[in-house]
Amino acid sequence: MRTFLKILTIFWLVIWLFFGTAMFLETPRQIESDKQFVEKEIKPSVDFIKNFKTTNNRLPTNREYYTWQREYHKDYSSDLTQQVNSLIPGLGTKKYIRKLNDVVSDDYGKFKNADWTKDFAIGVWRGEWTEYYFSWSDSYDTNNYSWLDSFFGLLLMYLFGLLPLIIWWRDSRQRKRSST
Repeated sequence: MRTFLKILTIFWLVIWLFFGTAMFLETPRQIESDKQFVEKEIKPSVDFIKNFKTTNNRLPTNREYYTWQREYHKDYSSDLTQQVNSLIPGLGTKKYIRKLNDVVSDDYGKFKNADWTKDFAIGVWRGEWTEYYFSWSDSYDTNNYSWLDSFFGLLLMYLFGLLPLIIWWRDSRQRKRSST
């Protein structure tokens, strides 16, 4: 039984060390993926809206934005047949946010500084969370995965891997003390 527990503990350790190392080595690809997501999915919308505002001295309506989105991103999820402009937002992953009611998640606290008469936000669903651009601060709220995040993740994975060994070592020391 003790041999089986040793094998199982070593197997546990190897799995956690392998996955921790693999995740750490994946960091450069994740960082690049995050940058590309902003460049391809968020920034074109921000550029369109800023150019529109400069040209027309106002922000685009939902119909104007989602018409552009349909052509640029080939995203046909918005219903442009709606007569009322406020009913147009699509069911896709990109959201043109002009009022707090347009926020589709529990991220309302991120919008407390918005002046909806002149500000806008872009929200893009990333699969597990929404990433944003905020016009009032000209900033992005994105994943921003970094080497520091990766290093802490590696330490955490190694700690989980070593946990059974630490318990086993402590238990064996106590057994030696109690047998003497």
